[in-house]
Amino acid sequence: MKYGLVLEGGSRKGLYTAGILDVFLESGIHFDYIIGVSAGAHAALNYVTEQKGRLKQVLSPESIRQKTHKNGALYRDGILKEMHFMIYKYSFDRKNPFNFRKFFASDVECEIAATCAETGLPVYFCDQDHSIHRNPIAQIRRNRLLLDHVCASCSLPLLFPILKVGDKHYADGCLTDSVPFERALERGCDKVVVITTQEPWDGPTDFKKMKLVLSPLYRRKWPNLYQAMMNRYDNYCAMENRLRNLESNGKALVFRPSEVLCDLFENSAEKIDAAYNYGMRSASERLEEVKKFLSE
Repeated sequence: MKYGLVLEGGSRKGLYTAGILDVFLESGIHFDYIIGVSAGAHAALNYVTEQKGRLKQVLSPESIRQKTHKNGALYRDGILKEMHFMIYKYSFDRKNPFNFRKFFASDVECEIAATCAETGLPVYFCDQDHSIHRNPIAQIRRNRLLLDHVCASCSLPLLFPILKVGDKHYADGCLTDSVPFERALERGCDKVVVITTQEPWDGPTDFKKMKLVLSPLYRRKWPNLYQAMMNRYDNYCAMENRLRNLESNGKALVFRPSEVLCDLFENSAEKIDAAYNYGMRSASERLEEVKKFLSE
């Protein structure tokens, strides 16, 4: 049996995911395949390297990390710089750097989902190169490409620029495959544990409501990407129905928040801790269910 872990994004809402995954790590739960989207890409990488607690640090604002936080304060340097910190600066944090060596040596298959701006279709980056690069420059390039793919997966239109990697341009994977459990099945997984961050009473983002803003920015330059944004709401709802069918057939075990999580760009330390702790409680309460699911 091949078991997969599927991780939705959601920016700070990923703290709910962080709490769940830290309980999984404490319990020694292993997956053969992991795929993440946007903030879920951060989660996927840190789960492969088994760095408990690191995802919470990464998803917390710089002001909280530096202990200069004041509730209600806006980011001093803006969310674009904050994302750059999350992806690039924090990966080389002296106190808790990302373990690139362990990631590339891992036998866990890991993919990062993004959206190709040229085609409007999902793409899945798999950066695990198990060869040993003794050349420091080659190591730096390999590490940088991995982080660029995470950045591509997080590049939500309107908030962040479309990112060029190689000869293609990319946007947030949530536009075309928010919860890529079907990709996990395509990769041979027999069962999947899925962690979503979409609160059921809130509903997925409907980009059609932003048509007047999005059209002049994307319709001409990125027509396929624009169409993907217009279709996103309907595709998400259809995806959720397919996931529930998979769940009823015993092929998926799904974590869905039933309490209010923090905002996408939450800046309150108390709410961030609450979302993380809620994730830990959710995982602890269902831990035996997860273990049973992964042993059958």
